[in-house]
Amino acid sequence: MIFKKSIYKHLFSIFLVLLISLSTPFKVLAQVEDITKTPSLERDAEDIEEYPEAELPDNYPQELIDWYAANMDARSYVVVDVETNRILAEEQAFVPYPIASMSKILAVYLIYQAIEEGTISMDTMVEVPQAIEDYLSFNPELSAVGLYAGVEYSVEDLIHGIMMLSGNDATSTMMWKLFGDEQTAVQKIREVLTDWGITDFEFYTTSGVPNMYVPEEWWMPGSTENDENKLSAADVALVAQYIVEEYPEILDVTSKIDYVFMEGTDYESVFTTSNLLLPGLTYGRPGTTGLKSGLTDGAGRTFVATVNENDRDLIAVSMGLFNRADGLEVTSYWEIEILLDGLLEYPDMYQNEALPTNKHKTRAEREAEEASIKAEEEANQSSDETVELENRRDNPITNFMRDIFKFFQ
Repeated sequence: MIFKKSIYKHLFSIFLVLLISLSTPFKVLAQVEDITKTPSLERDAEDIEEYPEAELPDNYPQELIDWYAANMDARSYVVVDVETNRILAEEQAFVPYPIASMSKILAVYLIYQAIEEGTISMDTMVEVPQAIEDYLSFNPELSAVGLYAGVEYSVEDLIHGIMMLSGNDATSTMMWKLFGDEQTAVQKIREVLTDWGITDFEFYTTSGVPNMYVPEEWWMPGSTENDENKLSAADVALVAQYIVEEYPEILDVTSKIDYVFMEGTDYESVFTTSNLLLPGLTYGRPGTTGLKSGLTDGAGRTFVATVNENDRDLIAVSMGLFNRADGLEVTSYWEIEILLDGLLEYPDMYQNEALPTNKHKTRAEREAEEASIKAEEEANQSSDETVELENRRDNPITNFMRDIFKFFQ
């Protein structure tokens, strides 16, 4: 009797092992990149040896490639068709480089978002903290509006100060109003970039000022004095596209030649745009509406332009323009002109479906894709388990066990 019970127990254990091994489904591994809200600050961009290239199709005009090679001085550049996100012209379009004050369009995006959410309005008055006056307002090495601590300025005036004068003081004043301090605001910008699917970036200050120009207590944890904001030209174009599409009112600001700041007060002054591509100015181009310039030692001269040409909305970015060895004066506006002039003879370029794009899957799209794969896995597993249960009374294992039990009876 004891022998029978021992045999039964042993055979039943074998039966369970076999049953579990046969009923466990194969799992499909989801090939979805894991995105974290905060990129690692320990990553050294110089250690990344390769970046994806914007591979132009074989039928891309060689004469256009030659034209840009002979005339463009910028380190990297891109022209993107807004409707299709197709890259019409490029050089190192996916390589992150310092972006300087082009960073400010992300701060302005957050301002318009707060207005939309009802947190603030254009008429909201914002008081300037003492620390911003001390470090940003009157530093001769930095662009600024010249804001005074304790004075209140309207959100509308500060937006114009950011976009027309590239005011670092106006940028931090608004970001501190919305988020309390520099680090929290930078973290919010990082989250926005990641939500848009942009993951290869570095962001340390809301205005694009390198760390060395602001107090160490403003720095993001883990950063150093040599750190400054970096994005690729293709991603700068994408950022510009997002803000223009979601908050087109920014173009009402960036298309102005001048603006009366703090009108009717003791601080009244007139801002004049630095965007020489606007119609009527030095490099004036019909259809130009914005957007933002930038300049640091590491970034060189940079500019992201929004323009309508050949009835197409385009975004053109020029980055890394430095003084030429031959002494010829160069400007980002000239570079943008060269980029757009080259494309004038190819008005149907955007129709080429073989062109690469600068579009990324957003965080929401990635999460939806991952959820879909998980749901499919669970459905397959449930189906496998159902099939196993339906056939468990008539399979080789149960038949074998039935014969064993009959033998010991």
